[in-house]
Amino acid sequence: MRWADLDSLNHVNNVVYVAYAAEARELLGEGVAEATVRSVTVRYRRPLLLSSRPVVVVSSLEGAELRQEIRSEGADDVFADIATELGGLVPIVPHTPPGEALSIRVRRADLDSSGLVSVTKMFELFQEARVLYLSTRLGRVTPGSFVVGTVSVQQARPLPWRAEAYDISMRLSRVGGGSLTIEAELSDGGGIIARSTSVLVGFDLESQRARRLDDDERATLEALVG
Repeated sequence: MRWADLDSLNHVNNVVYVAYAAEARELLGEGVAEATVRSVTVRYRRPLLLSSRPVVVVSSLEGAELRQEIRSEGADDVFADIATELGGLVPIVPHTPPGEALSIRVRRADLDSSGLVSVTKMFELFQEARVLYLSTRLGRVTPGSFVVGTVSVQQARPLPWRAEAYDISMRLSRVGGGSLTIEAELSDGGGIIARSTSVLVGFDLESQRARRLDDDERATLEALVG
């Protein structure tokens, strides 16, 4: 664990969990390490804080699905569950109607050894778009008011570097008593490359616990559902 792994709440950034799991996957042998990743779903159970205790990734492979748990060495606490589906990529049908259009650029540092954007970096691209969407569309409802509960990314095609920005369509699809769902689709004008679905949970910074949305928050969010 490194200082750079932390986010603005002093929690290990949610993308870093995916990086931990990806590093562990590389150690599982060629059959797993070289397999195409079709989708990754992360369920965050509790915040992971900076510690001198090493992070342990416990992995088990069942057919084409790799299950992993993020833990602290010597402890039974599980901070996140990660399910990775391995296999050939399949097309994604775009959402109808599409969400609000944003754009994002791929950086050279986002590329892996194959010259393509890794799934871990796709999580980061979707995270950047999600933070921008929240901070510019939701007024007083700031990203610090929520933590990520679950994120899934499904890949339909490889994502290469290019000078032009890629399109990301964002939409708020559900508002609950204590959570909301944001869906995003990354495309290049020729179809969907990847899709992300994120469930964000209301969070109280002082108690470091989940909270319910207040009436003003819910009204602001419900006006944006589409």
